[in-house]
Amino acid sequence: MRAVLCVCLCLDIAIFTWGKELKVTSILRPPFLMKTGSPGQYEGYTVDVLDALAEANNFTYSITPEQDGVYGVKDDKGNWNGMMGQLVSKKADLAAADLTVTDARKMDVSFTSPVFHSSNRILVWRPQVPPHNGLVVLFQPFSGDVWVMLMVVCMIVGILLAIINRYSPSEWSKIPEPEDKTNSRDSFTVNNALFFVHTTVCWQGFKEAPRSPGGRFLTSMWMSFVLFMITAYIANLASFLIARTPDKPILPFKTFHQMELQSDVAYGTKSWDNFLQRSNDPVLNRLHFISRSDPDNLFETDEEGFERVKSYQGKFAAIMEGHVADYFAGRDCSVMVVGERIDPTEQAIGCSDATLCSELSSSMNKVPLKDLRQKWWPNNCNSEPLSEFLNKPEVTLLTPARPLNTIDLSIAFILLLLGIIVGVIMLLVEVYLARKKAKKEGPIKLKTTNGDNALTEGTEEEKAPIAEEC
Repeated sequence: MRAVLCVCLCLDIAIFTWGKELKVTSILRPPFLMKTGSPGQYEGYTVDVLDALAEANNFTYSITPEQDGVYGVKDDKGNWNGMMGQLVSKKADLAAADLTVTDARKMDVSFTSPVFHSSNRILVWRPQVPPHNGLVVLFQPFSGDVWVMLMVVCMIVGILLAIINRYSPSEWSKIPEPEDKTNSRDSFTVNNALFFVHTTVCWQGFKEAPRSPGGRFLTSMWMSFVLFMITAYIANLASFLIARTPDKPILPFKTFHQMELQSDVAYGTKSWDNFLQRSNDPVLNRLHFISRSDPDNLFETDEEGFERVKSYQGKFAAIMEGHVADYFAGRDCSVMVVGERIDPTEQAIGCSDATLCSELSSSMNKVPLKDLRQKWWPNNCNSEPLSEFLNKPEVTLLTPARPLNTIDLSIAFILLLLGIIVGVIMLLVEVYLARKKAKKEGPIKLKTTNGDNALTEGTEEEKAPIAEEC
């Protein structure tokens, strides 16, 4: 009895589509469905799959592309739009496209066994041999803002040293000229103070150090700042020199995790796609927020993302569905696909009736899916697998070395700021005490020298007889 029931069930399924014409809704998207030269005629991966199923189950079909290009989204009232809406309302028998199987969709429609597997990957500009920039490498250890800040603080410290020399009562400029046997009175004029700053930055030494407490404290903090900067510069310069490979193409990254660690190449996704945010991987979550920190990184269509990767020539990477990225990379050798496969999904044919899906699934083994994949996603750029291409000795991964920015060197700048503030305070205190002392001692007595360069003091009345004797 059971055998009879099984045979009857199989006969019912077999005759469900026998000789019928099924209505198929789909979406124009290469290489799944594309128009041919004849009106109403289509070609693509979806058409070949339907042809194989139609031959195995003896049915015909007609394709009507979805006008709004929507796969199917359920609103708050429980109504579907797009291809899913066509199936639920029984206006179409099949939905054949790169339609992703989700739990929400499976609640309202049935699906066949998978006809396609996909995941998200990264479309990048193919590695190029970088130009030889000569001595530009000498400026790479620091970012542009650090170089600007360094020039600014050099000017500030030089001018402050000149001001301290001018107003501090214990500086070189206050030494009487006859006592200045080493010609140090002009050691910290504006020109000489700026030269002092430049020579210390280059670690070349100097003639004189400031004499005042404020000047010496500022100079000590400046020397500490210079020590930090020189150490950081030399260490990072070594990283850039070791990593220089001017004769090899440089690949910015190979994985999503490596992409998150670098900042030379911007990256983005389609504006409505939030699979990175849904991931349980914190690295992918950071990629989501970083890519959306700049609205210019987002794109509306896959074609827009592809064109942006080409036009930016290595400065932008597009995160998109792997089969779409493979399609672009297989036809344009200026781009390539990298990255591990994340967020894997299954695409299948949706059915308005569960029995119809069961019949199609039973004959899915007669569809040459692997051959169709090679047909519509040919690799016209590299005969070898991508992994072999990336592991070639003539292709190198972008070095993790990066220019140091102001945040990396913030301790050095904070230390110098402390020296500037304390140096100015000490100068003000020194000037205040000197003026207070001068008021207590009364008028300053004039000084003169005799022929032996010995200093003598006296009033104008006392010096007049000496002049008469001469």
